[in-house]
Amino acid sequence: MPVVSPAAYLRVYEPLAAFSPAERLRWQRFAATAPPSRRAGTRRERVVALVATVRPTLDVAGESAFVQMVDGLMFVCPWSTQLRVWQAALEFRGGMPERVADVFLPRRIVDSAETELDRWRARRPELKVHIQTSTWTVPAPWFLLFDPAERMLVTGDTAERSMVYRTEIGLARRRIAEATEALTAMRSSMPDTASVEGVTELSRWLDGFHPRSRVELDYDGLVDLLDDDILRRDSSVEDLAEAVRSLRQGRTERAAEAYERVVVRWRPLQSRESAS
Repeated sequence: MPVVSPAAYLRVYEPLAAFSPAERLRWQRFAATAPPSRRAGTRRERVVALVATVRPTLDVAGESAFVQMVDGLMFVCPWSTQLRVWQAALEFRGGMPERVADVFLPRRIVDSAETELDRWRARRPELKVHIQTSTWTVPAPWFLLFDPAERMLVTGDTAERSMVYRTEIGLARRRIAEATEALTAMRSSMPDTASVEGVTELSRWLDGFHPRSRVELDYDGLVDLLDDDILRRDSSVEDLAEAVRSLRQGRTERAAEAYERVVVRWRPLQSRESAS
């Protein structure tokens, strides 16, 4: 079986009302067949995507979704694995020299993926990707979407060991808007603060979803690299919230200190990526 890098996920679950009638029926039928758990599903999906990268094409067979039931209502997060594989391939090639990229993903394969991706977008301009993935770390902007009280932590020697944050998309949008405003206002005096572009991109991504959607940050495979005590003491959400508050108050030094705590906390895992 291929080796899958540990990753965290940011997911948006939309209510059934956000989908077309045909898609609603599809997801209702899917939910009746015992869909995969969050942990099992992420493992399966990443293996499927990884296998696609070592085939003559980047084609992925079959699609799936994560399903949540909240107050009797169904929320669905489609995997959109095929779209994400194509997007990842294009980003991969764009991030390194042509000669090096050719060793891993020949131009003919990526050109075909780009063509198919354009066709999908032309046929369905409203198509959205509900999942963002980050290997070896959690991007700082993701923490801005949540409140410490929204954390769900399961520790101990159990298959359910996990670290998850969940919130309503309206709350996430409000928090990211406040962060964007604060960062933009202080951009000239704090050019090295968390990337305004990254926060803005995240805000635009959230704007594409139904207003009653739910947002989930799942540490997933990263919990296997962190012991229980580290997970309990992880205050990344609190630190980023403090950084935003301090920026709004004009306390740039305190904001920089809070942001630096997050950077330092995640640096060891990022160094593992470069060493692997």
